[in-house]
Amino acid sequence: MKRRLMLLGDGPRGLQQLRQLASALGPGWDVVGAPGVAEAKTSLEQTPADAIVAEVRVGGASGLQFLNETAESHPKMQRFLLADLSDKQAVTKCVGTSHQYLATPCDPQTLRAALDRAFSLDVWLMNDRVKKLVGQMQKLPSIPSLYFQVVKELQSPTSSLETIGNLIAKDLVMTAKLLQLINSAVFGLRRQIANPTEAVLCLGAETTKSVLLLAHTFSYFEKIKSPTFSVEQLWEHALSTGSLARALAQAQGCAPETVEESFTAGLLHDIGKLVFACNMTSDYIKVLQTAHREKRPVWILEEEAFSLTHAEVGACVLGIWGLPVGIIEAVALHHYPSRFFSKEFSALTAVHVANAWDQEQRGKGKIDANLLPQVDAHYIEDLGLIDKLPAWREQCKLPPVEEASVTATPPIDPSQPQTQSQTPPQVGAPLATAA
Repeated sequence: MKRRLMLLGDGPRGLQQLRQLASALGPGWDVVGAPGVAEAKTSLEQTPADAIVAEVRVGGASGLQFLNETAESHPKMQRFLLADLSDKQAVTKCVGTSHQYLATPCDPQTLRAALDRAFSLDVWLMNDRVKKLVGQMQKLPSIPSLYFQVVKELQSPTSSLETIGNLIAKDLVMTAKLLQLINSAVFGLRRQIANPTEAVLCLGAETTKSVLLLAHTFSYFEKIKSPTFSVEQLWEHALSTGSLARALAQAQGCAPETVEESFTAGLLHDIGKLVFACNMTSDYIKVLQTAHREKRPVWILEEEAFSLTHAEVGACVLGIWGLPVGIIEAVALHHYPSRFFSKEFSALTAVHVANAWDQEQRGKGKIDANLLPQVDAHYIEDLGLIDKLPAWREQCKLPPVEEASVTATPPIDPSQPQTQSQTPPQVGAPLATAA
């Protein structure tokens, strides 16, 4: 079945350039074009499209504004905006929208890869609920332009960590977050790091890329103020989970790319909570309060309230950003690892275990042991790794596993009716970070 792609160009010349850009899509796509907003509206009213690619400026109108409108009228349509990342005014206007971005100049292969990536999300995002809800959200962090600059610098034959540090130093918010992280207990340095270049030298290039994404996301959402939801606690949990996930992957002897994927996925595994808290504040606070009152996991109550969880929402955002598949899978399934088709240790394994163990440590002395998070023993056993748990804990410098830290109960499938006996213990820790 063919997919339909709408091209919205800046007049006939702009449309012709977009048609050239879409020339490599192949027979699986039905490509239609519009030289202006009015023509695009008419075309979509007659026949909806699966995806749209629009230029920022369209005949004196705003391609961005048009995409904002289609987000409401066609929430399931994938939306791509061609943007010059050196145009600060255009980039500033794009921040906070839920569209996907293609940096100009763009080539046909890049467009095809972006479309393939967007639609391949269906593999692990079980249905259209996620994309529809995310498409309706008004406040979503776009991938930072600084990230693109760092990636571009890393691809340069003359790249250096010093140059990357100097790039980051131009962004005061990112610099502050980077220094906050490098000087945190997670890295355990014996001295304070005072400048971004030194921080990059300590972190390394790949870790720096991951940290930029985390810092940008939390900076975007840090204005959330609620006694029930703590951005600071979520930040601490993200850092700890990323660090634990990396240690687990190293303990398992994974390849360097899997170690870094585990770290990045651990850092970003709960960003869906920030998206919920910022876009559906009152409803999400009710979910957190109910979880606390009824001693039930937050993610189960998210499923009941929104028909999806923070894990799926976060994975969708990371998919829009174009992060590697392994990271997206780890974030999407960190509460349902048994749904993963692979029977080998992966970033998902590391994040699932790290999330549970970090919550366990945070809940000690504050929450009843029976309410602490649990590792899915069936999943770990299917991997043939159940005997590795004690060694992993030792590698992560954690005390021996406690009885409540591993469950022999299969994970709940939210598509099935629940009974009281099926409800798992609440994963402990503060409400903002539980489960």
